[in-house]
Amino acid sequence: MFVNKWGTEGTGDGQFRYPRVAAVASDGSVYVGDNNHRIQKFTSEGVFVSQWGTEGSGNGEFSATWGVAVAPDGSVYVSDSGIHGNNRIQKFTSEGVFVFKWGSQGSGDGQFQSPWGVAVASAGSVYVADAGNKRIQKFSVGQ
Repeated sequence: MFVNKWGTEGTGDGQFRYPRVAAVASDGSVYVGDNNHRIQKFTSEGVFVSQWGTEGSGNGEFSATWGVAVAPDGSVYVSDSGIHGNNRIQKFTSEGVFVFKWGSQGSGDGQFQSPWGVAVASAGSVYVADAGNKRIQKFSVGQ
């Protein structure tokens, strides 16, 4: 049964350009990644709260937000792939403050070729769907 909807096309707060991924935190907050190279945070009712990210390859910047997951502690993990070849996972606080990143282009352990999906287990392990390498990688994230 339909409950609610939000968003329109665009680049402003609460607007989307091809929304790709969404994740829900234990407090009901909703995180959405789209083709505007950012993550937006909403209440469970769809009220815009904040956004972070721009296009690029620096800390807190994205080439393409292909996956988003929220850890039990509220940390937000984003898989970042695309034309810049970022091929990495970035971790943020629930408020969008950059914490750290890992990964690079390649097929070795901890390297990625188009990381798309990301999930966080209740114990904190991070799982990444490494699409180009046709595998799942599991990480123990201590930071």
